[in-house]
Amino acid sequence: MRIRIAVVEDEIEQYEYVKKLLTQWSKQSGESISVTHVTCAEEYLINYNQPDAFDVLFLDVYMKRMNGMELAKEVRKYDREVQMVFLTGVSDYVFEGYEIGAVRYLLKPIVQEKLEETMAVVLEKLKQKSDDYLSFKYQGEMIRLLRSDIFYVEVYGHYLRMVTKTDTFEWKDSLQSMKSKLDTRRFAEANRSTIVNMEYVNKITREECLLENGTCIHVSKGAYKGLNEAFMKFYVG
Repeated sequence: MRIRIAVVEDEIEQYEYVKKLLTQWSKQSGESISVTHVTCAEEYLINYNQPDAFDVLFLDVYMKRMNGMELAKEVRKYDREVQMVFLTGVSDYVFEGYEIGAVRYLLKPIVQEKLEETMAVVLEKLKQKSDDYLSFKYQGEMIRLLRSDIFYVEVYGHYLRMVTKTDTFEWKDSLQSMKSKLDTRRFAEANRSTIVNMEYVNKITREECLLENGTCIHVSKGAYKGLNEAFMKFYVG
């Protein structure tokens, strides 16, 4: 696994220093990395304004025009998975950083030990993420996608239809077979023909389940209780 890292830093000396520390960590850990320099927040939003562009972002908090914290909030609108590490000389934004899911907040000058601790956390999260992928054969090719990207799966005639954030897949398979590949904490039946992802459920009534993407799914009488319990367990625990 190659870890794709972007360092968003407007000072070339700081970027080179962070890259040097990352390269040292890579050699010591044996982990493969690629490091991309992005000179400002605006450049990132123009060139990498898409999900899964990188695995990790090292963000300088203080940059001209849009700062690192503002960039992080924009990125979170379309990428929930990328890990973020903030770089700064002061701790003014520390709590705000953790609110948007920052992995670490590294104070400058960054020391190798702290960076290694940070990358250990990053690596652990990436390994957990790799377990969240679903693989299946589709039109002669193997498809690999995040389970968390799936809105719902339904029986469609003699086929299954899977609707995700970016695509819709239709292929011959059974719903029972697909259920065995989806974790019961995240997914639940809305009716005998449809499984929905709790993460994207906005509202549940006795007859309908409204999803974040606007889809309205029928809720059967027998599935209503279990669907509600699954929703509460997903968000409350």
